[in-house]
Amino acid sequence: MPMRPVHVTTVASALALALVLGACARGKDEQAAYDVCLAAAKKDPKYAKAAFAAKEQSNIQASTGDAAIRVNIPYELDGKKGLYQCIADKQTDGTYKVTF
Repeated sequence: MPMRPVHVTTVASALALALVLGACARGKDEQAAYDVCLAAAKKDPKYAKAAFAAKEQSNIQASTGDAAIRVNIPYELDGKKGLYQCIADKQTDGTYKVTF
């Protein structure tokens, strides 16, 4: 088996580490966006008595190049299923704020 140059292996390792760290940051951002959207849903009188799904059952999508995260949280209210939709924008201090 031919030996790879050290710089190729180093670059590949650095890229793999960056992908792992990026996934961790995304996970924290997704959790923060979910939390702020769930709190907004529970404060809304229309949805206050709904049973909301956990983050793992929700659909969370970050936009590329944008600080906004779209959060879709399934819920059940009065025997009917629905989907609470929210957009959370990342603020300069790192927190999220519901904008839709």
